[in-house]
Amino acid sequence: MKVKHVMTKDPLCCVPSDTAQHAASLMRDAGAGAIPVVESQERRKLVGIVTDRDLCMAVVADGREPDATAVAECMTIKVVSCTASDSIQKATELMRENQIRRVAVVDPEGCLQGIVALADVVERGEVKPAESDATLKKVSEPSAAPSKPRAASQAA
Repeated sequence: MKVKHVMTKDPLCCVPSDTAQHAASLMRDAGAGAIPVVESQERRKLVGIVTDRDLCMAVVADGREPDATAVAECMTIKVVSCTASDSIQKATELMRENQIRRVAVVDPEGCLQGIVALADVVERGEVKPAESDATLKKVSEPSAAPSKPRAASQAA
């Protein structure tokens, strides 16, 4: 089975200049834990991803104002991606290797086509229970080092 069969197509996304509050509102409205960040809404070239954890750690925990903090200041810039024609097994392998629950789906030019979450794979994919269990176990392991490079303005 291919990623295109289980991914969420054309997910809501934001741009780097959007506020953290806007990103959080999109997450709430979509019932999602992550929002892809694209260069522009028209082109949708993927430049990052912002997760609920990013917002918590880089905005709330630091006492920053969500309506005055740009997504560029809290997004993750290293985005793991695959293509719609990749196998579900490849997507779950990427999740295990990178200890993540979501993989962006891009076209050959790097433009956002969708997002596939571990929950999508478990609910709609033809994946053996042992494989989904192994993936969940691996992505849930604590990591010793910070797991995600932040935008340059946040790294300082």
